[in-house]
Amino acid sequence: MEAGAEGARFGEAAGLLEEGVREKAYQAAVLLAARGETVLFQEAAGAASLSSVFDIASLTKPLVATLFFLLAQQGRISPEDRLEGLLPVRSPDPEAGRITFLQLLSHTSGLPAYRPLYEGLREEGEKQGCRIHGTSEGHDRILEAVLAMPLSFPPGSGWAYSDLGYMLLGRAIELCAFSSLDRLLRKEVALPLGMRDTGYLPLSSLSECETGRIVSTGRSEVRGIEKVGEVDDENAAAMGGVAGHGGVFSTAHDLFLFSREILRARRGEGRLLSRASALRMTERVTTPAGCPRTPGWDSPTSDAEGGSQAGGRFSPNTVGHLGFSGCSLWIDPEREATVVLLTNRVYYGQDNGRLKALRPRIHDAVLAAMDG
Repeated sequence: MEAGAEGARFGEAAGLLEEGVREKAYQAAVLLAARGETVLFQEAAGAASLSSVFDIASLTKPLVATLFFLLAQQGRISPEDRLEGLLPVRSPDPEAGRITFLQLLSHTSGLPAYRPLYEGLREEGEKQGCRIHGTSEGHDRILEAVLAMPLSFPPGSGWAYSDLGYMLLGRAIELCAFSSLDRLLRKEVALPLGMRDTGYLPLSSLSECETGRIVSTGRSEVRGIEKVGEVDDENAAAMGGVAGHGGVFSTAHDLFLFSREILRARRGEGRLLSRASALRMTERVTTPAGCPRTPGWDSPTSDAEGGSQAGGRFSPNTVGHLGFSGCSLWIDPEREATVVLLTNRVYYGQDNGRLKALRPRIHDAVLAAMDG
């Protein structure tokens, strides 16, 4: 389905979207392109419809970063505050006490990128003859393990994309706001922006007739289940499905509404975010030099830096994010452009890499159509 008189110009992008289904880059996909307030093009492919609800995986992180900056606007927390002011840092590295929230937001804290922490919970549960995985105890044990980890490098001296940092960020937000992440996201972001299909734990929030819109992310051999409305990420599942690094489900249209708020707020017209917050969220950090991250977002890398999943046409000030499940969102402030691509890449296995070559081509085709 296309929206707007310009929709016919997006034929190449639509063709590539269908190609992804045929090549098993994904089983279901939705592509949305917008400029400013107007959706120019929407298309669904494979087992998806335009209203399909996807596990957006690490696209959770910009939403969690938004919650952080909303709290900062209220004076409850600051990017420059240290993590140890809210959580007991037990790392053997003495420098871990210097980790700031800005470093967690921008992946410059020195925390490792990833650890399969869910494995330890399963082993401990089997040993004790009880269920820890997916419970509040499991949630707390994983956070305790992260707080006790050695650092990969001193805070601020390098960058490494870290799920673990956002796990701690999510918990710090909960402590600061005296509320859980799922409730905060719904109350502070989703409802005010009209994002009716966005949130954690969709099986508990959607009506029975609406759950048919949720896209499968395949089978979890760890849990022995088909993941339909159950989070794909195993660490997030072990934490009960609500975490700072992943667990949110959404639609392409809802993510357009979120992007529109970012663009509006950068002009000082946001409903939620102040202009200062939006600008800080979408500007690259200056330390360490060369870091492509902002406090909450990624930015496209050049061909010289190895190329980008955003393709080669977005402007230098573009921000965006990828999700492991096969989702992405890119926002180009110069064009006032939004491109949402939601897929279930992992339906064909966690190591399915077919989307990697296709996604930049889709983005390039969308931007070529936009520029006309």
